[in-house]
Amino acid sequence: VRVEEARIGELIEVVSAPGEIEPKTKVEISAKTSARIVELPYEEGDRVTKGDSDADPPIPASVLVRLDSKELESRLLSTQASRAAQAAQFEVEKARIASQQANLMAQETTLEQARRDYERQCALLQTNDVSQVTCEEAGFRVQELESQLQGARHNLEAARLNLRVLEHNLEVADAGIEQAKEALSHTTIESPIDGVITRINAKVGEMVVTGMMNNPGTKILEVGDLSEMLVVAQVDESDVGKLRVGQASQVHIQAWPDKVFPGKVRAIALSQNVGTQGAKYYETEILLIDPSEQIFTGMTADADIEVAEHKDVLVVPSQAVLGREVDTLPIDIRDRLSEEEKSKTFATVVFRYIDGKAVITPVRIGASNATHTIIESGIAPDEKIVAGPFKELEKLAHDQAIKDEREAKAEEEAKKTTEETPAGDANNVNDANAA
Repeated sequence: VRVEEARIGELIEVVSAPGEIEPKTKVEISAKTSARIVELPYEEGDRVTKGDSDADPPIPASVLVRLDSKELESRLLSTQASRAAQAAQFEVEKARIASQQANLMAQETTLEQARRDYERQCALLQTNDVSQVTCEEAGFRVQELESQLQGARHNLEAARLNLRVLEHNLEVADAGIEQAKEALSHTTIESPIDGVITRINAKVGEMVVTGMMNNPGTKILEVGDLSEMLVVAQVDESDVGKLRVGQASQVHIQAWPDKVFPGKVRAIALSQNVGTQGAKYYETEILLIDPSEQIFTGMTADADIEVAEHKDVLVVPSQAVLGREVDTLPIDIRDRLSEEEKSKTFATVVFRYIDGKAVITPVRIGASNATHTIIESGIAPDEKIVAGPFKELEKLAHDQAIKDEREAKAEEEAKKTTEETPAGDANNVNDANAA
């Protein structure tokens, strides 16, 4: 077996979590208007730009998608024509109102003259210069003109109301034109960021639709900024409380099993997610720091996030720490357990190496990482413990005779040296005789 000494040292406690590589910034490109795709100028892996109007000369933005605009152009022309007809009707109504206003003023003047004439006829009637009939006719004339004036005023008010309706219709038409222009502008989709086409989900000729409440719409493609890459790790809910933004992390990517990529925690999700097996986790973004390899989006990775540093602690290899059923422990070992430990199904133990035998020893452990575990009590520094191999540890029993592989190797080398010594001496003798 492999024997190591428990030592005083330091241990960096880590939280391990699986994850997936993603660009720091990615944008899903969707359509804002329903139309058919007529052009997809770029392929996956092509670089695109959001453009720079301040550059000299200005750099235009990359056109990612072109949609069929014929129907929208026709709709815009139709809306503009309808608006022009409504504008003409509005002008006609304005002219009619102006004419009605002029006629109304003339009617008011005529009525005023008729009232003065009626008053004069009434005065002449008092002096018997006109007949009663003449005076009454003048009064009827006033009443008739008053009625006509009242009708003209009602007609003018109705015309003004109609003009306001026509004005509102023009505003609606203007809004329709702006909407048609905006929809037409959405048939050309430009890149919102500088980056790389990471995924194309649609083909030329396909119909794209806009998103609604229960339908997210067509996601045409995805653009990512690959200059900075993240690991989006799924941290178990029991560990998320240990995380802080800025903590260092060691990332292992399956594509490069022998390399470790440094990173740091960039963001921790505030809302919980539930995995396919019901496990609850929090998405945590880990920014990779100057990766030495070209890393692609979607790669599988594992992150070890350094959450605490423990100094001057007693550590042993994590593999040496085992779980054994309490009921299977020797009675003298079991008696050393606390009442709380006795009530548990399993006890945490290590095997000490004493006089060529494995001695099972209960321990209390602290934090751990991928390779080592802190021992808080149970063994002392420099004590020898059995550290492996794991298949031997699994079946190792208390008080079992074992041999340290280093001691066994030293004995074998010593034996080999002893066996080779006579042959060496004989060769030396022969060489001397020959001389």
